[in-house]
Amino acid sequence: MLAEAKAAGLEFDLIAVREGDRLPFHTESRVILTAAAFRAATQTVTPQGAIAVARVHEATPAEAIRAAQEARWPLVVLDRVQDPGNVGAICRTAAAAGAPAIAVLPGSADPYGPKAVRASAGNVFRLEVAKVRWKDLEGLEGFGAASAGGAPLVEAPIESAGMIVLGSEAHGLSRNDLKLVTVPLTEGVESLNVAAAAALILFEIRRRLAA
Repeated sequence: MLAEAKAAGLEFDLIAVREGDRLPFHTESRVILTAAAFRAATQTVTPQGAIAVARVHEATPAEAIRAAQEARWPLVVLDRVQDPGNVGAICRTAAAAGAPAIAVLPGSADPYGPKAVRASAGNVFRLEVAKVRWKDLEGLEGFGAASAGGAPLVEAPIESAGMIVLGSEAHGLSRNDLKLVTVPLTEGVESLNVAAAAALILFEIRRRLAA
């Protein structure tokens, strides 16, 4: 994860390494902690051998929108996706598919929170990440992912949309004026996990853009 952050150009204020562990790269900002001190400093039950403080650039809404448009990608928008594991997984998938930017609406977990960063395997640092409100997205036409009632994924022109909105599994989308896209499921299966649905949608966009 730290190697991903370094590759993305982040500057580390401090890296603390547990005694006996090694970093995958050299840095002058490293300190060594005893196992007890390291355990006391971490937020996880079974931490890996390094923790860091780094400076991230949080994009403005305009910067995230511009990054998406310049790459000819829909802006990926998270609408009340509350689980940090899902937020991190979506960031990881977005980076893998080639999406350049993520916009996060109120009620969603922080993509830069520790659990989300770990779930993204550090790939969140490859994205332009902006906190937005709906008013910041005015003028962007787009699709919202819905478990039912939308155009089938294979038919919806999602690759040309201004944004793709992924909503909460519990509460759905907070807007009812979006066009909807649905991943067809086997009868009896109610819905997909939002991170799984995001993977299908984002890689379908990648496939179409590459065609």
